[in-house]
Amino acid sequence: MAKRSNKTTGTASTPVGGEAGIRVRMYRVGFGDFFLLTLRAKDGALAHILIDCGVHAKPTNSIDRAIQQLEIDTGGELALIIMTHRHADHISGFDSGSEIFAKFKVGRVWMPWFESRTNPAALAFQARITALAQKLQLALAARRTPDDEQYQSMASNITGGLAAKGGGSSNERALTVLHAGFAGAKTPVDYYGSGDDPVLPDALAAIGLHAKVLGPPRDTELVKQMDNRNHQYLVALDTLMEGASEHPGAVFESRFEGSADNYDSGVFGAGGPLELQKAIGSMQPDMLHAAAAQADNTLNNQSLVILFNYNGKSMLFAGDAQWGNWSNFLFGGALGTPGHTTLTQSAKDILASIDFYKVGHHGSTNATPIDALEAMKNGVVAMCSTAEHAYGSEENKSEVPRKPLMAALNTKTNHRLARSDQVPVAGAPPIATPLDPAFVTPTNDLFIDYAF
Repeated sequence: MAKRSNKTTGTASTPVGGEAGIRVRMYRVGFGDFFLLTLRAKDGALAHILIDCGVHAKPTNSIDRAIQQLEIDTGGELALIIMTHRHADHISGFDSGSEIFAKFKVGRVWMPWFESRTNPAALAFQARITALAQKLQLALAARRTPDDEQYQSMASNITGGLAAKGGGSSNERALTVLHAGFAGAKTPVDYYGSGDDPVLPDALAAIGLHAKVLGPPRDTELVKQMDNRNHQYLVALDTLMEGASEHPGAVFESRFEGSADNYDSGVFGAGGPLELQKAIGSMQPDMLHAAAAQADNTLNNQSLVILFNYNGKSMLFAGDAQWGNWSNFLFGGALGTPGHTTLTQSAKDILASIDFYKVGHHGSTNATPIDALEAMKNGVVAMCSTAEHAYGSEENKSEVPRKPLMAALNTKTNHRLARSDQVPVAGAPPIATPLDPAFVTPTNDLFIDYAF
């Protein structure tokens, strides 16, 4: 049976739900996912599920304070930890808060099947993505153009930053904590994909929680299809950048370097060599930017997507799932292939019944497909773990959160959509768009609660 938390404070005492006995707590760290799902049993005992713990860009609050609050909120006991995928904005807290997490008692840990340490193909794939991200960081840092910041951030999110305290990257150290960094006997770690039947910790099974894994896909052909272009392009870029580790100041190998002296002056035309260089540059994509974006998307598509059902309420936590992951859930396979042209009945039934939705990928344009949002029932409650103007730009329609999506979510939820920035940090001016009364905020501004 779930154990009752012994540690409470006034700021952590939001009642755990009404009749359903459910509370979703979104810690306001900024651009990053850090959610605590708390369930109340019939006898009043509480069980806690931590879904990710990380922050990357544009922090709203100190993640250290939030992890300290988590310890208070749970009494240092978690029935389950879910790591949706290995981006820093989802796991960095397991590194920075490792000393606190070392005291936690944890029932089980769930990760996507890509993290299996007994699957050689998964291990090699993740190592390759990390190595490429490190090369991209070096190349972008050496180049330092005004447009590189966003893509440098993408590469850094894959590694958690280059070697820092304790050696290795932050993400590597966070993964070590998740695999073997908690108190007591070694916590069981499970690796899941779409359609797997997850093993619930005894504390959650005893109170009647049900869970279904909707992503990432297990079908290797579908996995290949959803990342094949990315995978091939990254292989090509690996070759192109082989010299980066030897010559970190160089963007490309020496065989690609050249100067105006290599050409007859007659080829340049009236504008001269600089004009020709500009013309060529304007006609081709930036390879470093494209590679960073593709690597970023590949990790997002590894996200665990979990559907919880408890006391008649359904909650969907989608991680940072992008199109390939969603396509498997929505259409049962790759959209457009035989038998996969419309929403499956299962997807329709699930989306029409969910009461809570953790907005995918912080409200990015490449998550929460129109098909999925339209199929959700009107009045679903949603939380989006970021603030306006956190990432990207409106100019190229890459702002996070994406304004058209936020508008559509506001309509679908009847304005019961909470963003991380809808509570002012102490001493800051009031927020222009306040939270709906359905949500509860504490006096210490560290989290937003929804209870039902």
